[in-house]
Amino acid sequence: MLKDPSSSGLNGRRAFVLFMIIVMVLSVFSVRLFQVQIVQGDEYLKLADEGYKVTVSIAASRGEIVDCNQIPLVSNRTSYAVVLDYNYFPHGKSEEQLKKQNECLISLINLLQENEEEWTDSLPISKEAPFKFEEEEKRKEGIKRLKKQLNMASYATAEQCLKHMAIKYGLTGYDKQMQRILAGIHYEMETAGFSAKVPFTLAHDISSTTMYKVVEKSAQFPGVDITTVPVREYTSGTTACHIIGSVGPIYAEEYAGLKEKGYSYNDILGKEGIEKAEEDNLRGKSGKRVLTKNSKGEVVNEVEEVAPKPGNTVVLSLDSKVQAAAQAALAEKIADLRANAAAEKGKDVKSGSVVVLDVKNGGVITCASWPDYDLSTYRENYTELINDPENPLFNRALTGRYPCGSTFKPGVALAALTDGFITPSQTINCTYTYKYYASTGYAPKCMGYHGHLMVGTALEKSCNCYFYEVGRLMNDRLFDYLKLYGFGQKTGVEIDESSGKQPTSADANWVGGDYLQLAIGQRGEYTPIQLAAYAMMIANGGIRYKTHFVKAIRSYDGKNETAIPAEIAAQVEWSDEAIASVRKGMVAVGKTGTARSSFANAPYTIACKTGTAQTGIKGASDHGTFIGYAPADNPEIAIAVVVENGTSSASASVARTVLDAYFANKDSGEKPTPEGVLIP
Repeated sequence: MLKDPSSSGLNGRRAFVLFMIIVMVLSVFSVRLFQVQIVQGDEYLKLADEGYKVTVSIAASRGEIVDCNQIPLVSNRTSYAVVLDYNYFPHGKSEEQLKKQNECLISLINLLQENEEEWTDSLPISKEAPFKFEEEEKRKEGIKRLKKQLNMASYATAEQCLKHMAIKYGLTGYDKQMQRILAGIHYEMETAGFSAKVPFTLAHDISSTTMYKVVEKSAQFPGVDITTVPVREYTSGTTACHIIGSVGPIYAEEYAGLKEKGYSYNDILGKEGIEKAEEDNLRGKSGKRVLTKNSKGEVVNEVEEVAPKPGNTVVLSLDSKVQAAAQAALAEKIADLRANAAAEKGKDVKSGSVVVLDVKNGGVITCASWPDYDLSTYRENYTELINDPENPLFNRALTGRYPCGSTFKPGVALAALTDGFITPSQTINCTYTYKYYASTGYAPKCMGYHGHLMVGTALEKSCNCYFYEVGRLMNDRLFDYLKLYGFGQKTGVEIDESSGKQPTSADANWVGGDYLQLAIGQRGEYTPIQLAAYAMMIANGGIRYKTHFVKAIRSYDGKNETAIPAEIAAQVEWSDEAIASVRKGMVAVGKTGTARSSFANAPYTIACKTGTAQTGIKGASDHGTFIGYAPADNPEIAIAVVVENGTSSASASVARTVLDAYFANKDSGEKPTPEGVLIP
């Protein structure tokens, strides 16, 4: 077949164009290659050596907690931590790399064990054989998370999980106990997101001796650093232990939610009390450390780009000296009651609590609960504490619920006088037995034969018959006042508290006689802080403030302070006549009435009321209760005391000791330490 000459020429031109394009592309590459290798060779070589940068978080110091006089309750001390740096530590999932990791960790753990140091391990499996899941309620989510992380069935056992982890982390060549130790560390590292950007803290708060030994053997521990860290120091010991609370490591089951808030797995978290409630203020802001790495992954430079910012100082309304006096008074009185074997009542005393409030703003000056414990040894003694039959971890001042006995009577009298059910000059006859419901078989008794009484004397002598009649007259109207008094509601403090239990006539089996028992404080169950808030309301003539522990928040450098404003929780409009009559009766209680043995010779005048609350348990002593405020003519503080299975005289005695401590401390001339001045 003959070829078309025009077609041949066209193909030639196409080949030539294609050839020229190739030449041009190669020319561009050649020029660029010449520029990179010759003209800018030194610059690109430097970039290649520098590689890339990695930003690592630097933990910030936690803020301090001080009392109203700036006395530290919680501070920080400098300690040491063992930190693994991914950038230097053997990493990778190959068999060789896992072996290097495990051998390094074993050497490190052996050193820590020799020096009796602990390391981070929240794996929810027992630390010794036979291995089983931990049974604590709070670990259920952790167990579920572990199984999900290992992609195992919900019914998998702890042994099966450990076997899977042994394979995953290259642990099959070690004995079972070492497998458990290493599995716990690998679990922590993985949960923490251990990476070039996220270091892992293996052990917190190690001794200087251990620190030196790790440093001496640093060649054996690639990627293992010793860093200085701030450690919480509870300088208050037992003082306010139930209020301050504690901190602890972040559990795996907590980390998922906290990670979004900027926490790293190595951070410390407030677990209870003020430490937990004021977490946002106490935690600082992490800094940034920038590592520059070359192309081989080697770190060639480190720079602190952003310094960490310490947390704020939390200033409490607590007065630590009065708090300590209250705790000591409870311990001494309870010991005396228990030691008095010949006593008819009180030797079976169980516990006690005291709450003192600033009547002008609701600030908690004292919140004591006995038995107490030492915050500085809380972690190491935790197992012993939770198994103690005295239950020292239970905060009775905020969460204990008790019938309050006759301390209820001033509030009942104020309500009845204001609404006109009784008048200040009206008398009610006490014949020892209240007979209104006698035809039904119900005839409650008084504690004595008092005859005709007016309201003030009825409070002074704590006459039950008088208040049986008042309760019957008021009927459901009394509940409206009890709501305003705050019974059956939380008082407002920042930490956990109970709302108590306030019954109503809508409750099953409520009968007419229940109004009588309600009026003398034998139907509801109230917390000591509720009783103190109720006493504060009486002191203020009808204003009840929301209670609070936090007085102010101060910046870490002390330059700025934000005070927490007082907040009115409720207000009741008692008549002036009612307030005057009840105050007169409560003053008489301390001078000539049921609290005279404790307060008749006090250098200040107190308006108060004692209470004897029946427990309903056969053979058990009654609870001793007390409320009051002082000075009676110009109130500063309100107080409530409950001695569980104690006596009313014991609660009044404790109150006297605490109030003496308050006024002595106030008059001692001690002033808060000025800002910028170191506390000795």
